[in-house]
Amino acid sequence: MMMVDADTPPLRLVIALGGNAMLRRGDDGTIGTQYRRADAAMFHVAKLAGAGHLMCVTHGNGPVVGNIVLRYEAARAILPPMPLYIAGADSEGGLGLMLQMSLGNAVDDVPVDRQVLAVITQVVVDRDDPAFTKPTKPIGPYYDADELKTLRANEPTWEFVEVSGSGWRRVVPSPRPKRIVEAEPIRHLMEAGDIVIAAGGGGVPVVEGPARHLTGIDAVIDKDWASALLAQQVDADLLIILMESDRVYTGWGTPEQRGIDTMTAEEAEAMVASGQCEVGSIGPKVAASASFARATGRDALICRTEDLEAALAGQAGTRITR
Repeated sequence: MMMVDADTPPLRLVIALGGNAMLRRGDDGTIGTQYRRADAAMFHVAKLAGAGHLMCVTHGNGPVVGNIVLRYEAARAILPPMPLYIAGADSEGGLGLMLQMSLGNAVDDVPVDRQVLAVITQVVVDRDDPAFTKPTKPIGPYYDADELKTLRANEPTWEFVEVSGSGWRRVVPSPRPKRIVEAEPIRHLMEAGDIVIAAGGGGVPVVEGPARHLTGIDAVIDKDWASALLAQQVDADLLIILMESDRVYTGWGTPEQRGIDTMTAEEAEAMVASGQCEVGSIGPKVAASASFARATGRDALICRTEDLEAALAGQAGTRITR
C-alpha cells in the first residue's frame, strides 16, 4: 500500500464520486445494490485513509433524487408537496449514511483508526443567476401528453422539455455555487483526522437574505462544481473527480480517440468550449477541474475509482494543472 513518507505531510484531498458510484443504468435500484456499489468504491478510498491522507468525499445523487421526486409524484393525492431542495437534502442524507457505513467498514478493515461522518451541506447560490430564468437540468420521470397536461395544471411553475421518443421531462435551474456554508467546520474535521462526506448531490441550494439568513431554493447544483468550490474553501492540495472512464479523451468514439495524461487549465477550458466534452457528460468535470487549478495553482485529477492510487502516483487518469 502506498504510504505517506514520515517527512512528508499527508495530502488534503477532496474526492468527488459520480452518481453512478451508487446506482448505474440497468441496476435494479434496491438498497442492497446501492450498498454493493458503495462498498466497491469505498474499498479504494479506504486505502488512501490507510496511507494517512486527509479526506473529504463528495458524491452525486442521480438517479436517487429523481426516484424521490417520482415517489412524491405517485403519492401526490395523499401527501403534501415536497420542495425540490428538501428532496435533495433527503438524498444527501440517505446516500451520505450509506457511504458513511461503507467507508467506515472499509476503514476498519484496513485497519486504521479514522472516524467517518456525513455532513448535510448548504451551498449558497445567487438568486439572480441566469440559470433561474432558463432551467436546463432534467430531473424525475418522463411524462406523456396527458400526464403533462395534468402536471401543468397542478404545478404551473414547473417547466418541461420534450425528449424525442421518450415524452416530456421536468427541467430545473442549475446555478453555479458561490459558497459552501459548512466549509470551515469540514476543514476542521479533516484536520482532526476525520473523513468527511459532504456536498452530496452538489449540496442543498440556498440563497442569502438580510443578515445572511439562508432560505432553500428549488434547484440542482452540479456536483463537480460544488466539489471544486469546496476543495478551494478547505484549502485542498488536490481535487480528484472520479468517473467510469479511465481518463479524459479527445475524439471519443472516433478513430482519432486519444487519451490525455496531462493538460493545462487553458487547454481544458478550450476543450470544453470546442464541444469535445459533451459526449459522456464529462464537460462539468473538466471545467470544474480547470477552475480549481486556475484558482489555487494546484492540480486536479480525473480518473476511475479503481485507479485512485495509480493516479496519485502519476500513472493513470488525466491531470489538469494551472
